[in-house]
Amino acid sequence: MSADDRFAWASVPWTPVADDETGKAIGWRKQHVPYVAGGVSLQTLDVWIPAGPPSEATVIDAASLPSRPGHWLVFVHGGAWCDPGISSSAISAAAKRLLRGTADPGPGSGPDPGPSLDSVAGVASLNYRLSPNQDPSSDPARQAKHPDHISDVLAGISFLQRLGAATGPYVLSGHSCGAMLAFQAVMDPARWGLSITIAKPTVLLGLNGLYDLAGFIGDTPPGFEWLRDDYVVFTRNAFGHDESVWKTACPATATWWPDEWSEGRRVVLVQSSGDTLVPYSQLEKMRAYLKKSPSLQVDEKDATGGHDALWVEGGRLAEIFSEIMSEL
Repeated sequence: MSADDRFAWASVPWTPVADDETGKAIGWRKQHVPYVAGGVSLQTLDVWIPAGPPSEATVIDAASLPSRPGHWLVFVHGGAWCDPGISSSAISAAAKRLLRGTADPGPGSGPDPGPSLDSVAGVASLNYRLSPNQDPSSDPARQAKHPDHISDVLAGISFLQRLGAATGPYVLSGHSCGAMLAFQAVMDPARWGLSITIAKPTVLLGLNGLYDLAGFIGDTPPGFEWLRDDYVVFTRNAFGHDESVWKTACPATATWWPDEWSEGRRVVLVQSSGDTLVPYSQLEKMRAYLKKSPSLQVDEKDATGGHDALWVEGGRLAEIFSEIMSEL
């Protein structure tokens, strides 16, 4: 770990995380830790770890990352590469439920056993530079063009791993465009003209993901026609006007990449039944692509509610996270 890494990590204090119902200390959080020396405001990440022994109940050294049993979850938020209202905090509700050791069941899902904290070493959630949207901004953190977004995701994961987190088997998850970024992260970074390397995850978890932008725009599914113009705008803002770039960037249309992910064992795809912003056909295209791999296990898990309900409510998402992490 470099001196810059040590300084960046120690510059943000741990704050205690309490159970909303009991007030009991259930973990610790660092918020907005910079992962690029001299970077811009959105090149930051949040980290949650479960509570440790009683000796840690009052204070925990800001410069340390206490070791916990279990595995790491790394999360990439969505927001069409451009929404300043969605950030690393999107995972807060689910992270807190994991720390609490319970995950509320969805309607009709039966008794909830809750996740075991022994399976959760920590949770990290990444911010990354955003592309411009309809609200122009002079902020350099909101002028990103592909491959800036994936460059930041790789930089954030690399920073975590230099700290000693997410170095063994771990889960990389993303929501919406964050799901696409998670898939891009396991491809050869040379595809994006990048040289940064990471220890790649064992499992990818895509949540209401965007996987084929050109397919949606060129052949918009029935019922989603009203979104086509919006898709065109945010896709061009993030990837430019060249449709061939869209296809090479999207995991469901890029040239064969699973062989570049030697650590990969499993992909889990989730699509909410009530999602009115991303059609189920996006999952179908990604699943069909992945099924061609003889080495990857491809599974689906169900969810309800609208496009953002998974992370807003947090219970079903924590349940999915805990199920996957307990099986690593």
